[in-house]
Amino acid sequence: MKKITLPLLFLFSFLTISCSEDKEPSVSTSAISVTAAEIETRDLSDSFSISSEVVAYKRAYVASRISGLVEEVHFEEGQAVYLGDILAQIDVRLQQSQLRELRAVLEEARDIRERNEVLYERDAISRAELLSSRRNLEQAESNVERLELEIEYGTVRAPISGMITSRLVEVGNNVSVNERMFTVTDMDLLVIRPGVSELNLAGLEEGQSVDIHLDVYPDRSFEGSIRRIFPGADAVTRLFTVEVELHQQEDKPVVRPGYLARVRFSTDERREVLTVPSEAVAERDGEKVLFVLNEDEDIATMVPVVIGVQRDGYAEVRDGIEAGRKVAAANLDALEDGTEVRVVGTFRRYGFRN
Repeated sequence: MKKITLPLLFLFSFLTISCSEDKEPSVSTSAISVTAAEIETRDLSDSFSISSEVVAYKRAYVASRISGLVEEVHFEEGQAVYLGDILAQIDVRLQQSQLRELRAVLEEARDIRERNEVLYERDAISRAELLSSRRNLEQAESNVERLELEIEYGTVRAPISGMITSRLVEVGNNVSVNERMFTVTDMDLLVIRPGVSELNLAGLEEGQSVDIHLDVYPDRSFEGSIRRIFPGADAVTRLFTVEVELHQQEDKPVVRPGYLARVRFSTDERREVLTVPSEAVAERDGEKVLFVLNEDEDIATMVPVVIGVQRDGYAEVRDGIEAGRKVAAANLDALEDGTEVRVVGTFRRYGFRN
């Protein structure tokens, strides 16, 4: 084996020392490890949801106003009708026959009254006989009017414009007075009437927008607004009825009465506000501050901010910073203005609203 000479050994040692100096880390060992969070817009509205059925604001139950045999039925479920359309016809031939008799009685009573008026002027009859003929005429007129109404009621008409949602009679059925025959529903205005606790009622007002989700369309959302708030609570449930109008739009699926809706009410409207995780907010000298990271994410600058509400693990930033900036969200107690930092991860929150 050859021996290494002294000059060569000295050169080898110098190169080893130089290489060690080149590999020295560029990051300071005094940098504080933090996680980074981005300033983002979120919905921090205080809200609650209630399920209730979609119903039509106008719905008419068409009942028979006379008893008799159903001769004609002109509409069935799903068909549109307009105010005054004839829905069905009830047999009124017996009433028409009686009407002819009563009209004859009416003519006779009118003749007797006129004759008695003349006789009374000549003092040929007493005043009592004159008054009796007048009462008989009024009774005859009343009987004729009653029969005319019964005949008119035999024609069952639509009380409102809408859609037939229920038909309960067929040709040949006998119906009695006040027996329901049809249900006519106005589909233009659909509402939802959930019951709301008095604790949640304070933040609601007429005209306020709400979000509506229907079980039949789980991937769709619908717009609505509070139409009115009933003045008194239900005596049994102790809940206040809040009527919500469902806004129907052409690009939305068809909504029908009977669908189950989930209405989301916002008692404190705070949509599209700037937020940070609550863990990113620190306090220095009585002020709320954020530690904003520079572009290289190695320096944290302390920035005073105005903090609003804090919900679901996020704080509203009202003033002091703009969206898109990144802030430190860990080890805040070790940070001061201008502290060197090392980002070791991105802040993640689980179990809260996204």
